[in-house]
Formats: sequence, C-alpha cells, structure tokens
Amino acid sequence: MSEASISEAVTASAPEEISVFARRSSEFKMQLERHQQLEKAQDIRDSLLQVARKIDVPAKKLAQILTSYLLLREVCDSKSGEPIVGLFDRETFGHPQASLAAFLQQYEAYTYDVAQAQELALLIQEIDRLASELSNHTSTAWRHYTRTLKAQWEVDQKLFSTLAHQQEQRKVQQNYSDLAARFTNSCRILPKNREEFEAVIALHEQLCVQREALNLDVPEEVNLFLKAVAGQGASLNMLTPNVLSWLANEDDPTRYCIKRL
Repeated sequence: MSEASISEAVTASAPEEISVFARRSSEFKMQLERHQQLEKAQDIRDSLLQVARKIDVPAKKLAQILTSYLLLREVCDSKSGEPIVGLFDRETFGHPQASLAAFLQQYEAYTYDVAQAQELALLIQEIDRLASELSNHTSTAWRHYTRTLKAQWEVDQKLFSTLAHQQEQRKVQQNYSDLAARFTNSCRILPKNREEFEAVIALHEQLCVQREALNLDVPEEVNLFLKAVAGQGASLNMLTPNVLSWLANEDDPTRYCIKRL
C-alpha cells in the first residue's frame, strides 16, 4: 500500500474513532455520576440509621411513660372524681418541641451530616429530661392513688397471731397476706395498659372482702390476756368475765396456760 493510501485510510477512520471515544467518555461520566449519587445515598442512609439508633432508646422510654400517663389521665378516682394523674406542665412540653424544630432545620440543611449535629444531641437530652420529669409526675400520682386504696384494707399483720390457732381464721389470714403481697408487687411499676390497671383494682376489691373476713376486733382485756399467754402465761386474775365470755364464743379456754399467783 502506498503512503497516500495509508494517509487516506487514517483520515477516513479518525471521525469514527472520535465518535466512539466521545460515546465511551459520556457513558463513563454517567456511570461516575451514578456511583457518586449512590455513595451520597449510602452516606445519607448510614447517617439516618445512626440517628435512629441514637434516638431509639430515649424515644421508647418516653413512649412507655406517655402511655401510662395517658391511661391514668383517662381513669378517675372513685372518691374525688378527678383523673388519677393531673395534667403535666405544658411549658415543660415546649422544650423538646423547640429542640425538635432546631434539629429538623439542621436536617434539611445538612441531610447526611445530621447524626453529628449538635442539635441531635440537644434533642436526645430534652427527650431524656422530659421522660424523667413525666415519669416522676406520673409515678408520684400513682403511688398516692395506690396508698389511698391500701388504706381501705391494710391492717397490722402482727395482730394475726391472736387468732392464728383457729384454722378458718388462719386460712383467711393467709389469703389476705398473699393478696396483699400481690397488690404490692403489682403497684411497683406504672400500668402500661388497662388490663394491668384493672388487675390492680381486682386485687384491691378482693382485699376489701378479705379484710371484712378478718376477726381482729378483739376487746382490750382479751388482747392483754392473749399477749400474756403468748409470753410466759396469763395470771388467773386476767381471766375476767369478759375474757371468759369471749373465749367461750370465739375459742377454747382449756387451750391456754393460766397460772395461779
């Protein structure tokens, strides 16, 4: 092939090669842009996951306390007619809202850097503080309410020894003690739903019935006699007509140790 022919062939193929190069360059540029977009989307996803992890624990704590608060706001005390828990200070609710607004502003401006933003730390701090204050507010009201319930049936269980020898009373006393222990355990934490609240009320009602079945109205003379018997023995002069009458109706006088002075 002559030099002129070679020159013509090179000249003829040059536009085609330029076209292929331009097309491949355009494809490479598009792939690079897609890769960069994917990297940016990955950064945003990782940042949002980080935000979710950081905010998950305090948010769940607040949600749990808020559930109990709203439940006890719906239920009224049978005596006062007022909700068990009073309204929480509205001003206190304002602080987390302000922090949330600041956080959202940062989120819109710096989407993929938001997990490191100071506003997120402040928001988490405010959620924690709100959950703590709402918990104290609700728990205080719940303790007060359960104490008023307890006052309706609570007795000094030291008095049980007076009639513990009587099988029927011993059974009633044991039932009372078991129910009282269950009531106390049920009230240690705030109710999370109506079923848990109703369970506490059911125990309270059972305890009121058991309290009526307890025979604790012992006359003072009898109480002194029984205490003496439980100690070193009762003297004969403690066996008064009232004591004898009570023993005859409620117990067996021959069961006791009586000393003659």
